[in-house]
Amino acid sequence: MQNNTRALVEGALLSAITIILSLLSLYIPILGTFASLVWPVPIILLGIRHGLKISILATAVSGIIVAMLEGPLQALTVILGFGLIGIALGWAISKDFSAEKCLAVGTVASLIAKVVLIVISLYVMGINPINEEITALKESVEQVTKFYTSMGMNKELVEQTTQNFKQAVNLLSMAIPGVFVLASVVDSFLNYSVAKLVITRLGSRIKDFTPFWQWKLPSFTVFFFMIGILLSFLEPYWPVGILKTIGMNLQLVFYFAFFIEGFSLLAFYFGKYNVSKPLRVLAVFLVFFNPFFAQIVAWAGMFDILMNFRKL
Repeated sequence: MQNNTRALVEGALLSAITIILSLLSLYIPILGTFASLVWPVPIILLGIRHGLKISILATAVSGIIVAMLEGPLQALTVILGFGLIGIALGWAISKDFSAEKCLAVGTVASLIAKVVLIVISLYVMGINPINEEITALKESVEQVTKFYTSMGMNKELVEQTTQNFKQAVNLLSMAIPGVFVLASVVDSFLNYSVAKLVITRLGSRIKDFTPFWQWKLPSFTVFFFMIGILLSFLEPYWPVGILKTIGMNLQLVFYFAFFIEGFSLLAFYFGKYNVSKPLRVLAVFLVFFNPFFAQIVAWAGMFDILMNFRKL
């Protein structure tokens, strides 16, 4: 009985905190960004201390109150956008999963939330947010084209640049699923990291990730990347563009994975050869701001998965 009462009291208190964070994320843009990162933390904490049911109940109560204050659509956005990942991470941590498994669970939850929000937007509000963003990008390109033309710039150069931008926008529209997957991974990683920082200060313990220089992806990631390349090559044999879209998204997701693996490999050699800090900063700068070096790191990551350079 005492445990149930304690769970309800903590649930009510942490629900109140989530409501405050929800209002901050809606009304104060700068604080809202920070609030969106710490919003799942109370839900995660409830999941760790009192189990899945209490964390779901607290999330539902928070959603109801936000709906009363701001409307049901805002409540759905907040609860699905942040609540689901909080519930999932709290459950995974309570099951004593490794940090990497928690990351995977959080990624799936975040991806499900994004898909559900898109479906709700399509079938309830009658709005396709993806198309709206793509249309806005295309309109921006047209406005920039008119501006540069009016400034007297070379017409052929402006048209060529505009065409390149339009092609990039079209590719982006095809790569939306891959972008969603990568965004979900980042969401999960940031929320887990912030939760670990906050909850550790509150006296609870959460498992650490494997040290970055030891990160090693499984070999099947290379297989899926190669499947993506193969599907892109088979595009002419499938007239509706499905193979190209699937192939492009597979390449996008796993190329990003190779880049992370390559950066981990770079960190390993920094430590192995005791590279000075100025050289490390220079190398990181080149990797992030020069596409050529970034590509080298990504391909090094792919071959590290296959050959394990760290053990040579």
